[in-house]
This record gives sequence, structure tokens and C-alpha cells, in this order.
Amino acid sequence: MTVEDLRAAFDASQRRRPDRANLPKSWTQTPFVTRDHGQIIWQDIAASEVQDVIAAELDVARAAGAEDLEWKLYSHDAPDGFAAALMAAGFARQPTETILIRASDLGPPATVAGLEVVQIHTLEQAAHCFNLALQAFGNNWDKSPEDLLARALGGEPFWLGLYEGQPVSMGRLTRTEGSDFAGLYGGASHPDFRRRGFYRPVVQARLQAAADMGCPWVFSEALPTSEPILRALGFETLSQVTGYLYRFAD
Repeated sequence: MTVEDLRAAFDASQRRRPDRANLPKSWTQTPFVTRDHGQIIWQDIAASEVQDVIAAELDVARAAGAEDLEWKLYSHDAPDGFAAALMAAGFARQPTETILIRASDLGPPATVAGLEVVQIHTLEQAAHCFNLALQAFGNNWDKSPEDLLARALGGEPFWLGLYEGQPVSMGRLTRTEGSDFAGLYGGASHPDFRRRGFYRPVVQARLQAAADMGCPWVFSEALPTSEPILRALGFETLSQVTGYLYRFAD
């Protein structure tokens, strides 16, 4: 597959369904955009309609009681001037992430002495992941360890790296319904245990899990902290993505 072929397959799996059939439960797809949990993940808008569609999507989010609306633009398809139109409408640009991709079949994972990588199934393990995210990022997407465990057991599995019993790294695997691409999200390492090779096996465990579930490709929206690790494992650039965030006034 060429990079262009992979981008087209990624878009048709992760961002839109051209025939508008078999849509994931969290999606709403219109002729102009795809919404995923309210977030805009794809657009096809004529230049003359950009401002009207942006205003209409803000109205939809506002009517739904959303606190904010994020619009994700991809470097391989964002229309000329679309980012400027979003910012003119009050959206703030977020950090750009590189989308890295590789086949899921990595082969036997490397081992690190003293490190055990487990898929989480207990509240204690979920609490370790919850606290790791707080230590690594200063915040947490989940409201509580119980919330995190419910996600992990409900189809979004998490892996935890334990070095001599100490939680040191974590990450989750997300697969959109009907997609050939699984996403690596929530990767984190304890600040005191970075640069010791503890995150790589957590990546490898998720690659193997994706292969086991019959998902041929794995991608990550990588920040500079994780990009070198992923590239060392054979991930290559697919595109870049930048979020634009609009916060509604209280």
C-alpha cells in the first residue's frame, strides 16, 4: 500500500463512511461533516459555504449543551484557508500531532528485566493507570478509577507496565466500529521512570492485541515525547492533525 492508499483507507475507516452505512454508534455524519462524540473529525465543504457550516456546527454543539467543540483538521485534506476561518470564528489552535502508522503484526515483543505488562481487569490496576495519567499530564480524561475500569472492561482495553511492582507506564487501545485501524491512546510514563525502556513493551502489547483481534493497522496521534519510541518500532508518518477548540461561555 502506498501512503496515499493508506490515507484513503484511514479516512474511510476512521473519519467517514462514504456510503454512510455501518456508522459507529458515536458518529453523526452529514454531507458536510462527521461528528464523533460531538467532535468534528472530517469535513467536505465548498469554500463558499465554510463560514455558514462552521456557524451551523457551533449552533448544534451549543444546543446540545456542550462546554466546547473541537474541530480536527488533517494536513492531507484541510481546505485552503479553513484553519483561518475556524480561528476567525473563535476557535483556538491546539498542538499539532503527527499521525504515525504501522502494520499490527510486530512479532515477538522485547522484554525488559523486572518489567511486567498486564491488561487491566481490577480496580487496583485501574487506580494505578488513573494516577499515572495524573502524574504524567496533570489531569485525567476519566473522572475516577471506576470510570477508567468501566471503559477498560467495556471494549477499550488498557495495559499497565509494572517495574518490580511499581506502576511505571500505561496505554490503551481504541478501535472504531468497523475500522481496520486501531489507535494507541493514553500513553503515559511515570516522570521518575522515563528513558528506561518501560513504555516500549506497553506499545508492543497493544500491537499484538490489535493483531489478535484481526485489525491489520495501528496508528497513533503522537506528540514529540512518544514519536521517537514509535518510529524505532517501525511506525511511519501518515499525516498530521491539529485540533481547533471553541469554548462556550458559561
